[in-house]
Amino acid sequence: MKFSKKIVYKIKPKRVVLMTMLGLCYLPNAMAATQDELEARIALLEQKLLVLSQESNDLKKQVIDSNKQLAKLNNNLQKQQIIINNQKKALKNSQNVAITKQQPPVNPVQANNNQILLVSTPKTDTMQDSNHPEKTSFTLAEFKDYIKEEIGFSYNGYFRGGWSTSSNGKPKNYAEGALGRFGNEYGGWYDLIFKQKVYDQDGRRVDAIVMIDGNVATNKAAGLFNTQDDNIMQFSDIYLETKGFVPRFPDAKLWVGKHSLPYNEIQMLDWKTQKTPAGGGIGIENLKVGVGALDLSLVRADVNVKNKKEIISTDDSKVNKIDQYKKEEVDLNELEIRYRDIPLWQNATLGLNARYSAPNKSKIQNSISVKNAWLGSLVLRQNEFFGGFNQFTLQTATNSVASQLANINTNNPEFASNSDNDYIGTHTGGKAYRFVSEGEAYLSDNIIVAHALALTSGNDVYSYDLNLPHTDFTSFKSAIRPAYIWDTYNQSGVELGYFRQKDKVKSKTYIEEGYKTTLYHSFKVGKSILSSRPDIRFYVSYIEALQNDISKFDFNGKDHQISFGVQTEVWF
Repeated sequence: MKFSKKIVYKIKPKRVVLMTMLGLCYLPNAMAATQDELEARIALLEQKLLVLSQESNDLKKQVIDSNKQLAKLNNNLQKQQIIINNQKKALKNSQNVAITKQQPPVNPVQANNNQILLVSTPKTDTMQDSNHPEKTSFTLAEFKDYIKEEIGFSYNGYFRGGWSTSSNGKPKNYAEGALGRFGNEYGGWYDLIFKQKVYDQDGRRVDAIVMIDGNVATNKAAGLFNTQDDNIMQFSDIYLETKGFVPRFPDAKLWVGKHSLPYNEIQMLDWKTQKTPAGGGIGIENLKVGVGALDLSLVRADVNVKNKKEIISTDDSKVNKIDQYKKEEVDLNELEIRYRDIPLWQNATLGLNARYSAPNKSKIQNSISVKNAWLGSLVLRQNEFFGGFNQFTLQTATNSVASQLANINTNNPEFASNSDNDYIGTHTGGKAYRFVSEGEAYLSDNIIVAHALALTSGNDVYSYDLNLPHTDFTSFKSAIRPAYIWDTYNQSGVELGYFRQKDKVKSKTYIEEGYKTTLYHSFKVGKSILSSRPDIRFYVSYIEALQNDISKFDFNGKDHQISFGVQTEVWF
């Protein structure tokens, strides 16, 4: 009895539980077991219990990790389902084409360009050429062009404008077509071009094009369209342009409507060496013939002519003769041919241009005198000329077109005498000749020089400035602009202009002469003077009319003017 109590006293509670279990499992042997055997069996059971406990903990950790992985996988599946649903919607709304953004490409050259991946439904045509796989990735700039091409609509144009004043009231522009326009123009001209693709299949394309241009006066707050305040607008072009419709000339452009062959502008003097305003016509451009390209056009450009009629009336046996003038419209057709891009030497091309203006009077217009006119041009262009370019133009013209070359200011080779399509004056076969040079060159990395000059002479032309027939004339017009390039966005320079014109009618001589100096600093994008825009110019300009026998011009009672201003000019 004492022995049993002593044993129970020494065994711990945990061991009591084990002993009880042992006794239940091995009751027959327990009665005969010694104390040492019981101790050994208890220790063995403790070790097995520890192993089972450790395995249970490991199993719990595995279950927890598995649950986490299942939750993460479920989350990813939900995200993928959202992406798939969005792609299905995009595919349905954009004709089975979905667009998704990717990370920047690995190529270091394109490291700063966002990439666009186009995902489309696979083609079922097993005969697709594997050597010319369809392009599916684009840079952001390429993708913008892709969208613009797919939509087929573009809007671009030009405008200029700014603020100006002078030391003597309102600033006035003087002979900008002879002295240069920089610091000598104060209007707000604009061109707006709208283009919409209407067909593009099987190598054939059709575009509808509308161009609006005009002027907005910058000296008044109100800009209502009227000619008195120099606020004007017109539809200068409305035509349909096609490509791929001319047999054997897939790159040729065929157009029909109010349009003409491209103009060629002398920027610094603000007039064109090639310009044919058209009421409507047909043209073909870029016919690859021989070594060059051929352009053809036939356009309408009817003119208004004053017809003199003598009215005879009798009053109290007295005969009265009254001269009455009435405007009549005369049909005019102009045929133009250009053969251009003829290669000469390295980076040099030659162009040959001819235009014939043919009046088509009706049977009841025999009393009206409208003479036909010719314009011929030879154009030599040298690219990569000291880092820039230079273009030389040699021209000859007859009758009313020759008279345009005799103007002090605007020298566009047009048939009509003004923008109202009026045919004015007596034209008796007069001729004019003109040599024009325009270009720019880099004298060093930081010095650029742009220029424009024109040498013109003619005989027996009608002077629109003097309103006199049988005029002989000579003229020299020039503008030169050297500039220092601080960087891509800053230039400082000066524009110098000088002109002199002498008109001789019978035995009387008329002389017009003037010069201009314009100092400026320009904020711009690009280093070129003639081919980089936008441009913001701060300037001060001095202009003086040395002689004004032809125009009778003055600057608010003075022969000179100092003007200040800032002007912007942009292509977009």
